[in-house]
Amino acid sequence: MTRGRVHWYTKGTGHGFIKPDDGSPMAFVRREDLVAGEEENLKENDEVSFEVVQGTEGPEARNVSRV
Repeated sequence: MTRGRVHWYTKGTGHGFIKPDDGSPMAFVRREDLVAGEEENLKENDEVSFEVVQGTEGPEARNVSRV
């Protein structure tokens, strides 16, 4: 698992970006990749843990959970 902080996330559109603590490129996150119940509480600068996968347009976050 990787740790990072929410760069931004918009509940209305259900997507955003997470900036990994290790300095790697930001990862795109979608509503369906959040652990159940996290969307209601996810805010800018929240610390999260997640898995990084290579998507068609760059890094994507999966199994995102607040720390």
